[in-house]
Amino acid sequence: MALPFSNLCFVLGTKETAFIYAVMAAGLVHSVTRSCSAGNMTECSCDTTLQNGGSASEGWHWGGCSDDVQYGMWFSRKFLDFPIKNTTGKESKVLLAMNLHNNEAGRQAVAKLMSVDCRCHGVSGSCAVKTCWKTMSSFEKIGHLLKDKYENSVQISDKIKRKMRRREKDQRKIPIRKDDLLYLNKSPNYCVEDKKLGIPGTQGRECNRTSEGADGCNLLCCGRGYNTHVVRHVERCECKFIWCCYVRCRRCESMTDVHTCK
Repeated sequence: MALPFSNLCFVLGTKETAFIYAVMAAGLVHSVTRSCSAGNMTECSCDTTLQNGGSASEGWHWGGCSDDVQYGMWFSRKFLDFPIKNTTGKESKVLLAMNLHNNEAGRQAVAKLMSVDCRCHGVSGSCAVKTCWKTMSSFEKIGHLLKDKYENSVQISDKIKRKMRRREKDQRKIPIRKDDLLYLNKSPNYCVEDKKLGIPGTQGRECNRTSEGADGCNLLCCGRGYNTHVVRHVERCECKFIWCCYVRCRRCESMTDVHTCK
């Protein structure tokens, strides 16, 4: 999930800003909640609200250690949102509201991907009764969801009346959802070097000629094409232990094509 971030993207209020805020908030929720479930924190543990009850008719009950994602979300809000709410200075109300929204969108991604795991109990491996608990998805899966949100992020107006609105007038009747990522300004051109914004550009970057992903030459080189040169590698190979006591190796050479953006 390689994204070309500028070192000033926090100031610019771009789609990349939105993604970073969401990932940080989600990461904090995930890390704290995992630590709670593992017993590494004295302030929290498993989700005690799910220790009793279930569905007797369906043959299952809550048990085990459910991840207390609500505590993780509370901690994330307290740690990340409080400094933003108390920020003063040049940052506009729109930018502050946008950052708070994107923090919450990241947290909502963790909650949305919560799943229920169960274990069967019964004679000879039967599933007469099941013990179930709630668990978070892997952070990789959460990251992919946020990447999709990044790709479909919503540009908002630079003015707030009662609440944040979409920038496009013909779309303002479409409500902004809690899990949408919001941005204020369009992203700069990351393909071209801009020393003022701290953007290195992609010229000279090594790329993968056969990949269709973010590391592929077609995407990474921004349509400029790429150069190919051959790199010679020399390494020890076919090593054998000789009694006693040393290792004898051959000297192997290989040639590899390396592709770099024009």
